[in-house]
Amino acid sequence: MTKSTTASIQQRLGKAIGDVAPTLAGALGGPLAGAAVGTISRAIFGRSDGDVAGLENVILAQSPETMVALRRAELEFRRAVIDADLEGRRIAADDRANARARQIALKDLTPTIMGITVIGGFFFVLCIMFWRELPAETDTEFSIMLGALATMTAAVVNYFFGSTADSREKTKIMAGQRP
Repeated sequence: MTKSTTASIQQRLGKAIGDVAPTLAGALGGPLAGAAVGTISRAIFGRSDGDVAGLENVILAQSPETMVALRRAELEFRRAVIDADLEGRRIAADDRANARARQIALKDLTPTIMGITVIGGFFFVLCIMFWRELPAETDTEFSIMLGALATMTAAVVNYFFGSTADSREKTKIMAGQRP
């Protein structure tokens, strides 16, 4: 089966299961399509290597057993996506914690100096853009520089003070709500 044929079947499959399994349907059109097909196949055929065309035929028949299996697959897939997201966040938090611990253990001033330089550079460029008349041909370059410095400034603040957004989402997930 060609790649375009498989993609076409996956699109039709996504439309067919959209009401019962919206997360799986959405994943069929993106980079998680293989995982979504495997999850659906495992739910319906008991193995993850089912034929996409065969899946389409079974799903289009819309038997109650198939719809229940799809719903279970949807919940399983959602759980796997949330677990992967949480694992990624845990790894990032551990990375920041290790960097902070290293800085403390070695009494390393490099992150502090870099942080001050980035934040100072951000406000310096911001001041220049507001209080100086910039040549029209440098407007784009200064905007790009300001955007990059704003991103770096956010990273510096997150490194030294942490992120409340991650904490809020984690609290919602632990409370059983969707983030």
